[in-house]
Amino acid sequence: GRAGGTGGRRLFHTAVTASGSVYNTWQCRVMYHWFKQARRRAGGADMGGFTRILHSGRPDEFVHEIPTFVADPLPDGADQGYIVLNRPWAFVQWLQKADIPEEYILMAEPDHLIVKPIPNLSRDGRAAAFPFFYIEPKKYEKVLRKFFPEKEGPITNIDPIGNSPVIIEKESLSRIAPTWMNISLAMKKDPEADKAFGWVLEM
Repeated sequence: GRAGGTGGRRLFHTAVTASGSVYNTWQCRVMYHWFKQARRRAGGADMGGFTRILHSGRPDEFVHEIPTFVADPLPDGADQGYIVLNRPWAFVQWLQKADIPEEYILMAEPDHLIVKPIPNLSRDGRAAAFPFFYIEPKKYEKVLRKFFPEKEGPITNIDPIGNSPVIIEKESLSRIAPTWMNISLAMKKDPEADKAFGWVLEM
């Protein structure tokens, strides 16, 4: 089987969140196609299942083409026109309700094109992530201290990473996801944080 941990392999489940818009749906279809190609190639042994987490609240005609979990969107107005805020909430629902056999999760996005097989880069309980030069915790220390008090340590403890791409243990992500959701919503409601971070807020 391909379940997590079989035969010494450390399988990860690839998950992308999707809004259900035409553009986003095309991205998901293209991304899933190349995901399957990469998984079949030599070196694709760590690549387990795939889920499109659709946060429109209703299935579409592609649920038979792409493995899909339908999540509820945030209540009306909660995202304040920033649809990405649905992402952490959708992950929380998926992690609570879905049966995910793999021990690791790769959080990816519909606009990622997979050009070669992806190994499980997570090691010894530490997640693997990509550093983004445009996320600058130090620059916005004053704003961030509202959400990351001094007792949590230096501001440099905040890694300049997004939620994606990240390979992380499923158990760790299940613990982190509600906090990710709550802090994203709190930052969006805070005009200063909203202005400072703009489109990278939820990252």
